[in-house]
Amino acid sequence: MHGLMDLHSHTTRCCHATGAMAAYAQRALDLGLTDFGFSDHSHWMLRSAGKRYAMLAHELELYVADVKRLQVEFNREGPSPFHIRLGMEMDFIPSRIGLAREIQERYDWDYIIGSVHNIGFEKLQEPEMYDNWSIDDVCELYFHNVGLMVRERYCDIVGHLDLPKKMGHRPHGGLMPFIEPLIPELLTAGMAVEINTSGLDNPAQEFMPGWEIIEALSKAGVPLTLGSDAHTPQQVGRHFAEALAGLRRLGVRQLVRFEHRQTISVPLDHLM
Repeated sequence: MHGLMDLHSHTTRCCHATGAMAAYAQRALDLGLTDFGFSDHSHWMLRSAGKRYAMLAHELELYVADVKRLQVEFNREGPSPFHIRLGMEMDFIPSRIGLAREIQERYDWDYIIGSVHNIGFEKLQEPEMYDNWSIDDVCELYFHNVGLMVRERYCDIVGHLDLPKKMGHRPHGGLMPFIEPLIPELLTAGMAVEINTSGLDNPAQEFMPGWEIIEALSKAGVPLTLGSDAHTPQQVGRHFAEALAGLRRLGVRQLVRFEHRQTISVPLDHLM
């Protein structure tokens, strides 16, 4: 997998991941990845009473310090380079944009993943939500928020773009009617979209976004990158071989990685 990047992973600070951070890094190194990024959840993520899905505010400094420590331990140059990247999956919540901007400027991030996990106080990954809301209404609200996030130029990478399908529900007219209006806005904002390979292991049983959307994004020139959304070390790089095969079938020519919030193209022909 030399040349490949996995830019979406979590740590135990989010309270729903397991394994030492060094174990994630070692797994990425063993797989032959070139770039591996930690991107734990931002502390302003909405949560139900009594539940935690993200680090607490006072843990942010420790998280950044841990990533920097691992960079010293694992980073290397030469014919088989390996770099740990400092990232964060920042929830997009309109009332908390000021807080997010302050955190974005406080540290030397390599990239920011922007994600929408909630519509109101409803969490998109709770199965019971879909007993109370139609999937079409969920998509209407979700993609409205994604559009706001893109227009704000909130992040470098849009996380799991078609998340509402994760629990196995799809709108009657498909997802493309919600995606197509976002494409020119993504291009204007210069944002990348991750191919989140965790979807294969969820009820959706499909990458997020799916191949139809990946093809549309690619043809339009929207940059694409890879993320496993790993919550255990063994999930690092999951399903990447299938992702690469599919990208080559579609004629995708490059992926992107990030360094100090700068986009760097990686030709698919150079990836092994």
